[in-house]
Amino acid sequence: MNAPGFDDTIRAAASDAQKRAAHHGVSVFVEANAGSGKTRVLVDRVVNILLQGVAPEEILCVTYTKAAAAEMKDRLFTRLGRWSVAGAEELERDLQEQLGHEDLPVGKVEDARRLFARALETPGGLKIQTIHAFCENLLRRFPLEAGAPPGFDTLDEAEAARRIDAARQRVLCALPPETVDLVLRTGGPDAFASIMGWARGRRHDFRDALERAGGPDGLVDTLYTTLGLEIGATADTLKAAAWAQAPRDRLEETVIVQRNHGGKTDVGRADLIEQALKSDRAEDAFALYVQVFFTDKGRGTPAKSLITAGCDKVAPGVKPMLERECARLEKVRDQVRAAAVAEASAVAIDIAARFVEAYEDELQRRRALDFDDLVRLAGNLLRPENAFSGWVGYKLDGTLAHALIDEAQDTAPRQWDMIRGLTAEFFAGAGARESGRTLFIVGDEKQSIYSFQGAEPARFMEEGDRLAAAASAAELGFERPGLDVSFRSAPEILAAVDQAFAPEAAAFMAPETKFQASDRPFARYQSHRAARMNTPGCVEFWPAVPKPESVEEASIFDPVDASARGSARDILAETVAEEIRAMLARGDGVWEEARGAFSQRPVRPGDIAILVWRRTGGFFEEVIRQLKLKGVPVAGADRMVLKEQTAVKDMLALARFAITPGDDLALAELLKSPFFDPADGGPPAIDDDVLLDLVRRRTSTRRGTLWSALFTSDDPRLFEARDALKAVRDAADSDRLYDLFASFLNARTPTGETRWARVYARLGEEARDPLEEFLARALDHEREGGGALSSFLAAIGTEDTQLKREMSHDRDEVQVMTVHASKGLERPVIILPDTTRSPLTGKGDAILSHPEAGLIWSQRKAEDPPAVAELRETAANRLKAEHGRLLYVALTRARDRLIVCGWRQGAGALGQISDDSWYARLAEHWGGEGWDEIETPLSARIAEIGSGLRFGPAPVALGAAERTRRAVIDIPDWARIPARSEQSGVRGVAPSSFLGGEEADFEPPVLSPLADPGAHRFRRGDVIHKLLQTLPDLARERRREAAERFVAAQPDFSDADRQVMIEETLGILDHPDFAPLFGPGSRAEVSLVGRAPDLPGNVIVRGQVDRLVVTDSEVLIVDYKTNRPPPENVAAVAKVYIGQLATYRALLRAVHPGKTVRCALLWTDAARLMEVADAVMDAVLDGATA
Repeated sequence: MNAPGFDDTIRAAASDAQKRAAHHGVSVFVEANAGSGKTRVLVDRVVNILLQGVAPEEILCVTYTKAAAAEMKDRLFTRLGRWSVAGAEELERDLQEQLGHEDLPVGKVEDARRLFARALETPGGLKIQTIHAFCENLLRRFPLEAGAPPGFDTLDEAEAARRIDAARQRVLCALPPETVDLVLRTGGPDAFASIMGWARGRRHDFRDALERAGGPDGLVDTLYTTLGLEIGATADTLKAAAWAQAPRDRLEETVIVQRNHGGKTDVGRADLIEQALKSDRAEDAFALYVQVFFTDKGRGTPAKSLITAGCDKVAPGVKPMLERECARLEKVRDQVRAAAVAEASAVAIDIAARFVEAYEDELQRRRALDFDDLVRLAGNLLRPENAFSGWVGYKLDGTLAHALIDEAQDTAPRQWDMIRGLTAEFFAGAGARESGRTLFIVGDEKQSIYSFQGAEPARFMEEGDRLAAAASAAELGFERPGLDVSFRSAPEILAAVDQAFAPEAAAFMAPETKFQASDRPFARYQSHRAARMNTPGCVEFWPAVPKPESVEEASIFDPVDASARGSARDILAETVAEEIRAMLARGDGVWEEARGAFSQRPVRPGDIAILVWRRTGGFFEEVIRQLKLKGVPVAGADRMVLKEQTAVKDMLALARFAITPGDDLALAELLKSPFFDPADGGPPAIDDDVLLDLVRRRTSTRRGTLWSALFTSDDPRLFEARDALKAVRDAADSDRLYDLFASFLNARTPTGETRWARVYARLGEEARDPLEEFLARALDHEREGGGALSSFLAAIGTEDTQLKREMSHDRDEVQVMTVHASKGLERPVIILPDTTRSPLTGKGDAILSHPEAGLIWSQRKAEDPPAVAELRETAANRLKAEHGRLLYVALTRARDRLIVCGWRQGAGALGQISDDSWYARLAEHWGGEGWDEIETPLSARIAEIGSGLRFGPAPVALGAAERTRRAVIDIPDWARIPARSEQSGVRGVAPSSFLGGEEADFEPPVLSPLADPGAHRFRRGDVIHKLLQTLPDLARERRREAAERFVAAQPDFSDADRQVMIEETLGILDHPDFAPLFGPGSRAEVSLVGRAPDLPGNVIVRGQVDRLVVTDSEVLIVDYKTNRPPPENVAAVAKVYIGQLATYRALLRAVHPGKTVRCALLWTDAARLMEVADAVMDAVLDGATA
């Protein structure tokens, strides 16, 4: 038997194709199968170009993702770096292999050695970047020519979400009531977000349609014409016209006949006709009338029989009349449905147009561009119609000689247009042949999976044909090698992949049929050849898990949103987790390659990836949970919503407690968090029993007493938490946001470790990314959002943007990710469990793009007009086609072992497998010669589930791999001592910490829970604060009613207490001197950031004003003081509070010069308003700045 390795013949053929693709002197279009060495070809080509003496800055490499760009850079610099220090003989051998011949030109070896330095010294570095990064750089170079704001900002996802939200609010506030009513009737409250989300994703195409039509009204006219309607027709007018044409006399006769001679069905129809004849509204009459002729209350198919035989015999003329009416009404009903769609679509067009305008105003106000703008403006800049395109082309000619486009199958049409404009001069003019410029395009139609971002796989193939024609016309060299040899996967896996797509391969071999099916994933299919030999792998196909007869009933003590366990999905998740644990324990063999030689070793956690189609459905979270329960190292989700991460939830609880110590839930969450759980592997110090004992210590059942119980507890297990949380509460009003959170995490605990270490001990390394992102957001909020704790808490709580986590292979953990996220990755073992769902699962898109009308909004598929049904079918076919390409990507991630499984779901006793699912396709095509029946891990769990299939030999058990442990490093003493804070030239301070000297750290304490065991004053202050925050936004006549309703919902107070709070609050709102502060135009919780002439120049003040109003002549400020004892007069007010107001006053004087700034303190504990005179603030401020 030959040794494991690569087949020399196949490798030689593949190397020849790769060298043709990497040749520096010709333009190339490459279709590259998965694992065929595409990245190596790209690097080889760049190196070959550099070896010809081309300056690094004249090479542009464009790829689809930052990860792909980073990988290409890493490979290129690794090779060039190795050459820079290699010995002469080694370098000469590498060059001979690189260039493909043994006779090296004189000096070539030394040139190669210098390439690393040349690449490093290139201004701006080698241009290996994403297409968006290239477009951004191009626009920064030519902003005026492109129509971009000079010095523009590029929005990240979080900032774009904020701009979108601002635009959405602006649109919603301006919509007329009748528009709101129509949208709610048609699509419910979520419809607004759907319409504006559609407009955001297709903004430029929609704006182009608006411009072509002359505005929204023009689009609406086009819409009506498209749907075959008269412009302005409505569903109600069509119903009225149809009812007016009804033969009333004959219908009255029909009623008499059916009542006197018919059966129960006839009488029912007679009642409907009679009600219609008596109806005062034509629309209501029509709704009753159609129920006579159609099932499902007029919405379904025509009734099989419109009149019984007895009635027909008595009045033979009735039946033909009813049949004529049925045929007429069927046409009318289609028109009515089309008119309803037109009305809804017209409103959607108006909303979308408003949103596009509002969003672009937001971008203009911020001098910002989003990713779509980058590509759009760059493409327009390079279009021949642009008056500056010649100038831009001339400037670029001197800096661009070779362009390389990676992952070209994912390139959207606008991006292709930009690339065409960028490289047009490569193939034009008499100098094209002498310039030596080339264009290299590589991709794989089978791996085009980003249609939701505009990618069109058919365009990839068209661009290959176009490039061939352009090179031929210019008499330039051109190559189109196909890279069909996979160096990645075992032959068994590649054979199974080809077998799964046998129909597409057969269609490609028969050109007359290959374009007939619009839902076919590929226009052409290039089969695989395996370079590996004697390195067997295997494919396992498990039977689908059926629905169990019953699932475990949830306990009354479980969370109300917890789902019952024991479903088919849960059974599969547990089985997959157990099989992974078992394969690690057995040490199933996987192949490892080093310089062409293969050897087997035991599988490790980092060798395994579980790929799901979507994160929805619950399997994603359940399989991670099961892996953790079984002690298998597993990484967290590859994408995250920040506020949903466990570690971040704990930090948000800390923030809520710092703002409101009376928040019992926040405090309970903190006590049960890892923050107070020593990282020694033992049971938590604060367990359920400790927490329950603490709850029992409360002297009242009223809310807000848990902090009081903790404060008075003599349980030593609670001392650390009490002291740490008291320190946080005391620092919350003075420390900067980042410092508050970072110091809490960095603090040394009584057991020696930091709270970071405690979090990792319980939650694992996956908690690192969300916590670091949380701290980064805190720092960003200090710079951009004012730094107030409450506004930061609100910002994080309302953000739903998904953040991508970098999944490090070095952690040696099982990874669970979507197929989309796995693009570009490979693992020895791939498990594909989410296979039985249809690509059309879930609610389909109700808003469909239309090339002329812009959009059509049809909420119900069953009521689609023909034109809409065609659009919907086209969209469904695209989804099915991309679903097939996703399957190809998923299968080709595996190197040595592929396990495919699934679970039944939906109707039926056993559940169903969708006909257009991955599982159904594989079940149809996998089997036959080479496929053996096997017992799967499911057999031990489910009786009579049946056998599975295996293609290839079973993995060899080599014994569990030894897990390497990191050496324990003895940390020196100096590393345990907290570093002194650094003083920078400019520092940020909170207004409450602005004073120097002893007053800087002095602030009257929060009212002690000990002084008020029932926490009445805490709750009273909170309620008044909330009333003062919300009531000013209501009309004065509605305030008392709203206040009474809110206070009545608070269970902690007597009726007398409630009335006192209402009267005191309304008395403040109606105070004659400060009524404007709570009137129209006033604002709550306004963040302030900046410098002022009256303040030291080395500080930037960050704070938040509780209430602010700006009039023509003055600025009014109120700062609330909650849960603190009110002083008798201004003289007794703590200087730190006076300093706060003085600082706010200084900032607002700088913003509003010439206006009087008046300040007051509001003590919510006593509902007392206290104005502070300028002289008092001046005295405090002079002392602070002296």
